[in-house]
Amino acid sequence: MHAVQRLGVGYHFEAEIEEALEKVHDMGEDLFTNFDGRGTDLYHAALRFRLLRQQGFPVSLDGFRKLKNSEGRFKEWLSRDEQGLLSLYEAAHIAFHGEDILDETLNFATKNLKSILLTNKNISNAVQRQIDFALFVPAWKCVPRSLARHSLDFYSDQGALLQNQKLLTFAKLDFNMVQSIHKQELRELSEWWKSIDGATNFPYARDRLVECYFWILCIYFEPEYSVARVLNAKIYIVLTTLNDTCDNFGTYEEVQALVKAIERLDARALDELPDRMKNMYRLTLNVYDEIEEEAGKKGSTFIVEYAKEEYKKLARAYLKKNGWCTEGQVPTVEEYLIESGYVTGGMPIVCGSAFVGMRADIVTREDFEWANNESKMFRSGSAICRIQNDIFTYKFEEKRNHAPSSVQCCMKQYGISDKEAVEFLLNELSNSWKNIAREYCQKPTLLPTVFKDRVINYARSMNLFYDNRNGDRYTNSHLLKEHLTALFIDPVPL
Repeated sequence: MHAVQRLGVGYHFEAEIEEALEKVHDMGEDLFTNFDGRGTDLYHAALRFRLLRQQGFPVSLDGFRKLKNSEGRFKEWLSRDEQGLLSLYEAAHIAFHGEDILDETLNFATKNLKSILLTNKNISNAVQRQIDFALFVPAWKCVPRSLARHSLDFYSDQGALLQNQKLLTFAKLDFNMVQSIHKQELRELSEWWKSIDGATNFPYARDRLVECYFWILCIYFEPEYSVARVLNAKIYIVLTTLNDTCDNFGTYEEVQALVKAIERLDARALDELPDRMKNMYRLTLNVYDEIEEEAGKKGSTFIVEYAKEEYKKLARAYLKKNGWCTEGQVPTVEEYLIESGYVTGGMPIVCGSAFVGMRADIVTREDFEWANNESKMFRSGSAICRIQNDIFTYKFEEKRNHAPSSVQCCMKQYGISDKEAVEFLLNELSNSWKNIAREYCQKPTLLPTVFKDRVINYARSMNLFYDNRNGDRYTNSHLLKEHLTALFIDPVPL
């Protein structure tokens, strides 16, 4: 089951996975009942915890307390169990607020895994690769498609580690088949971008067609979402171009006129715009006319209404940022997030628009309303998207005339250094992931799983585009070359 999910073919067996885990949960066995200090027991106990929790089954934390001695410290031999530590590390990431034992377990496992990489000269290359990848991004926070490609390459090199070779072959064939669909979608998008002369019409904007498609692919890769994926890649291109138009190209007055026109989304507003804003508005109208036509075929016009409203909110938030920059204002962290950050992080528009091109019965209007107004998961995902972007781009943005980020807002509000502000915001990221875990891992669910998956996958995508090793890999897109090659160009060798 673990291998099925990690290799990227879990979407074929969702009902079977649910049924199998339900049987495990109904057995009512303490995950650590037979725990006697042997590494295989620790590995499997932590793995069962992770699989059950991420599927929404309630699981006791008592087993983790058995890992400590009478003095309250983790037992010494744990630090020598590489596979057990790795399994504990992965499990402890799916923590809720107030679960101190999981926080302590995560800190312990992280410290010792790093120590193993630095000091243990005898670990195999296979274990070293596993640890290094997990420390970079744990499975819970990793985009499914990237995790699948990494796992396929890993198990292909270390075939003996995966006993079911038929599963590995099936996963390879499935990956390559789906990759061919993604290539066709990219071809279609490339032809569209050329047909509207996008690179020429927006020379000031980041030309990121492949990267925009990749970002949408992070949210859903499955073949059944092909139409929605192409439409949303176009939307994401619009969002990137709008961002650069508002941040780097238009004056406050020009952006204000553009936002006023976007509020109408009416072709008649084109004549009222400054010439420099007309191409941006034409692109907006063309893409939203296309998604409206497609939604009409699916009977999901209410989703387009939602997507349009979120686009208008995004335009207003960009205008707010432009105004702060023009006037040299630095708001409080709360003002920044509420008036701009939650929206410009992209979660509301990206996750809402994700359902354009799908059947009307996938989600309801009530789902959207509840997510926007009540869901901690949705709001926390928005915070992750904005804050993680800010943390790894603020130094670059400081070099040009740019609106303040959450880092600068935090520095001013609390009178602290940028290093302290980053630490403060990293803690906010940790809290936000706990909110996501609590709402995602619950039964019965208040949001359909198809909606929750879009939210968590968009939050996960931030780890690919913004990280402490490479910074901003969206703007500096050459840093994504390895990922793009693995997902779109090179098939998995059979």
